Amino acid sequence: MQQMASSNTILQTIVEDEKRGRVMSFYSVALQGMAPFGSLMGGTLAARIGAPRTVMVSGVLCLAGSLWFARTLPAIRKVVRPIYVRMGLLPEVHG
Repeated sequence: MQQMASSNTILQTIVEDEKRGRVMSFYSVALQGMAPFGSLMGGTLAARIGAPRTVMVSGVLCLAGSLWFARTLPAIRKVVRPIYVRMGLLPEVHG
């Protein structure tokens, strides 16, 4: 729930007003529309290799995604911080 609320808040904050509806509709499709496909893939994998192995594979993929995100976060901050400063949400840092 925290991730969903955070992602939603960040997206709505950094997107320009005239593009917000389009971006949020794409976000909704990506978030909710892809869940059935993930369930289908998980069920197919579980039928082939078993549920315990499927959970293990899913956990490894989640860890890999977390590591990728952690490595990408500084680049995301470089892009988002100036937008937040321009909007007055963060103080400008000099130095």
